Amino acid sequence: MNKVVEYLLFVRAEDLFKTIFSRSCLRQGGEIVSIWPMDGAIQSMSTQTTLRCLARMLDEGLHADVTIKTAEGTLRAHKAVLSASSPVFESMFHHNLKEKESSTIHIDDMSLESCRALLNYLYGTINQEDFWKHRLPLLGAANKYNIVDLKDACEESLLEDINSQNVLERLQEAWLYQLTKLKKGCMTYLFDFGKIYDVRDEINNFFRQADRELMLDMFQEVLTVWKPV
Repeated sequence: MNKVVEYLLFVRAEDLFKTIFSRSCLRQGGEIVSIWPMDGAIQSMSTQTTLRCLARMLDEGLHADVTIKTAEGTLRAHKAVLSASSPVFESMFHHNLKEKESSTIHIDDMSLESCRALLNYLYGTINQEDFWKHRLPLLGAANKYNIVDLKDACEESLLEDINSQNVLERLQEAWLYQLTKLKKGCMTYLFDFGKIYDVRDEINNFFRQADRELMLDMFQEVLTVWKPV
């Protein structure tokens, strides 16, 4: 191949590259900008695709390899997803436990609906309404199976709607699951805001059932906010 032909081929290739490049770009204020999605957009598209795939895996039971039994029925799931979400589930399938041998997990302390909400959370498909409806059983599951991000999400949501009807129950939950922020929020509501008087009819029954250390914490909170006349 002589040099003239080589040069013509080079020019042709360069023109072709410019044509392709110009078709995939737009000019904004004199600056050439690619029409292809930027890194953030690509990541967002990839995330949405992954979530759609996970939703289909869960809804249709595609290659499901584990059965979850509740008192009200059964659900199908995937060991890989459960293991990646929870070190407790991972341990079940890693060691020679009955769950590994039978490919069955018994969750008798959750309703079928709440267990489905748990799976929807783990697969990234839960909606706000279902999360809000099942947040207390989800909190128990998050604590039991060491799902830290779910536990944090439940705690944050329980902080949002503390009132006189639920504050003592929330305080008990905070103590049971060692939720520091929720406990502080309940204490603040009761003592700093003076709402302890709104629950005076329920407080005696609460003290009969409450843990001694929790009662001590509440007494110390009283001493902190009490201002002698």
